[in-house]
Amino acid sequence: MTVPEIPSGLVRRFFREQVRPYLGLQLEIGVCMVALVILELVDPLILRSIIDRALGDGDRGLLVMLVGLLLALMVFRIGFRVISVWLYSYSGLRILFDFRQKLFEHIENLSPYTLGSDRAGDLLSRLTSDIDLLQRAAAHTFVKAVQDILTIVGILGVLFWLDARLTLLLLLVYPVLVLLLLGVNSRVRTEGMRARVAMGNLYAFLEERLGAIRLIQEYRRQKAEARAHVGVSRPVISSNLALSVWASAQISLADVMTTSAFVLVFLVGGNKVLGGSLSLGSLVAFYTLATRLYRPLSLLIDVNVDLQVARASLMRVYEVLDRIPEIQDSAGAVPLAEPAGSIELQGVDLTWPDGTVALRDIDLTVSTGQHLALVGPSGGGKSTLAALIARYLDPGSGCVKLGGQDLRDVTLATLRRTVGLVPQETQLYHDTLGANLRLAKPRATDEELIAALRAASLDEFLSGLPESLETVVGEDGMRLSGGERQRLALARALLKSPEIHILDEATSALDSRTERDVLTRFFEAAKGRTVLTIAHRLETVVAADCIIVIAGGRIVERGTHTELMGLDGLYRELHHARQ
Repeated sequence: MTVPEIPSGLVRRFFREQVRPYLGLQLEIGVCMVALVILELVDPLILRSIIDRALGDGDRGLLVMLVGLLLALMVFRIGFRVISVWLYSYSGLRILFDFRQKLFEHIENLSPYTLGSDRAGDLLSRLTSDIDLLQRAAAHTFVKAVQDILTIVGILGVLFWLDARLTLLLLLVYPVLVLLLLGVNSRVRTEGMRARVAMGNLYAFLEERLGAIRLIQEYRRQKAEARAHVGVSRPVISSNLALSVWASAQISLADVMTTSAFVLVFLVGGNKVLGGSLSLGSLVAFYTLATRLYRPLSLLIDVNVDLQVARASLMRVYEVLDRIPEIQDSAGAVPLAEPAGSIELQGVDLTWPDGTVALRDIDLTVSTGQHLALVGPSGGGKSTLAALIARYLDPGSGCVKLGGQDLRDVTLATLRRTVGLVPQETQLYHDTLGANLRLAKPRATDEELIAALRAASLDEFLSGLPESLETVVGEDGMRLSGGERQRLALARALLKSPEIHILDEATSALDSRTERDVLTRFFEAAKGRTVLTIAHRLETVVAADCIIVIAGGRIVERGTHTELMGLDGLYRELHHARQ
């Protein structure tokens, strides 16, 4: 598996863009952490007083007072810990909610043609698994790291105050530990990136296969796909296992080095107590603080592993966020003037990124209210032309105009209201019939929805549903037939009521008789609107005002049905071939 290099500066960018708006909350967390660190440093000093003064002098009153003080400090520690956990948990949740929202909104604005090159499961992994890892890092890991650093600094300060020589002896071990950990750190980073990439691949595999259960059952692919699942899961296991091993190596190194330091402390400190230059209480306090130094140090090593994995997730999220939407409003974009039912393409060329020519030298004019049909062999460029008119793509050269305005100079909001595109594959939410229709018009009344369904020849279908508009259609309309889904899409388009309708094989799932009835009702409801129809069944377009024949990305013929049948050309050939 190829592991991409993680660029530097990602963490700084994240804190600048996502954490800075919550600086006030971070300051509150900081106050709580400082208070906790101070309270944890006081215990050993009280313990020293108990041993050297209360027990050494036999002062029972002082003993009771000091023990009471320990209990009071414990209550304060609990209080500050609860408050700090709530604050940093809330902070992390808010920061990562904003981050996920930002990523989701950005993906929503990327071109469907761009997203088509991504596996949906991998994008889902970035929106969920990667953001969840970042949430843990922001809500717990980073905050604990800061607290651990403050604790280490505080403990070292008190240790130097208790006995500078013993502290220096203790610190001799840690530079060696740091050098050893730096050698392991690069492997932790690499394995963390491998783990995130492997998890993204697993998400993509599962999302794709769950959406193809019918296909798997149809071709008896259950065992083969189960084996494929094993194959795609192995990198997840191996990368996470390697990550655990290297993390364990870091902790083991810290354990060995720290234990060695404690041995030295007791050898030297014990001799000082026996020699009378250090009190027993001071040695106990020193040892207690030294053991507390080990805990935050060990946690910082764990934090290092978590932060390396979080950096990998951060890179995967920013990979998507840094994609510039190909289709967006220009700096001087203006609303589309109304009415804008006319379409004009001038010298339009379009080439795909791999060099394949999609459209070449397209000149086309459609008047307001006209019915234009696009026909031709599969792969000739009909759907691509429709995508240009709806501005899901921009031409490489030339221009597309609606109402005389170049689409690149108008706002997408007004363009989407003006053009309605109904593709061959109908997309529906796992929601009610009414909710799916109201995507086009959120405030539509039930009467308006029923009228739209009637115009799409779904009135009899609706009357047979016990729950009527409240019927749940299932994920992607699974409970509906292909023809019902397409008619529902037509009803939704009519409810939107754009000035330009584009039907891209929008009735391909219907039989010829039903198709004629549906299109007759649709054209009656869309009377006065510009309609562009893409069809393989040529009998559905014989009444079009103009028929354009596209092949190889070029317009090869144009005219009415009668005119084109009079030519010995591709249209006539296609018409006879499909009789």
